[in-house]
Amino acid sequence: MTSTVTTIDQVKDLFAAFSRGDVPHILNHLTPDCQWTAPGAGIPAAGHYTGPAGAGEFFQKLAASEEVTRFEPREFFTNAAGDVVAHGFEECRIISNGRMVSTPWMMVFRFRDGKVASWEAFYDTAAYATAHLG
Repeated sequence: MTSTVTTIDQVKDLFAAFSRGDVPHILNHLTPDCQWTAPGAGIPAAGHYTGPAGAGEFFQKLAASEEVTRFEPREFFTNAAGDVVAHGFEECRIISNGRMVSTPWMMVFRFRDGKVASWEAFYDTAAYATAHLG
């Protein structure tokens, strides 16, 4: 009996790596030209990044500015192409000022040749900007 790893399984694996702080594992599962997009003017990690090096920069900025205190992927949806939309909830402490912020989120993962070719997040950017900027 063979086991087939789905793109949902891959996303769950990436979330598990994020939860244990294993950013290199995540970066190893990105295409060389992966497009990594986090919205939100005034949010330190916001921006558009390219490739594993760019995504690594995103994770460095995130770790320097926010402490994730809750990260709960809750639902996963996929299409015929294997793209995945994940829905969840997170709560963070802003490192610079100690403020807490939380939001539901959606993340879109698009795959190519078994790796993440693009990632885009959707969340309450106004709440995060307010928490960062005060």
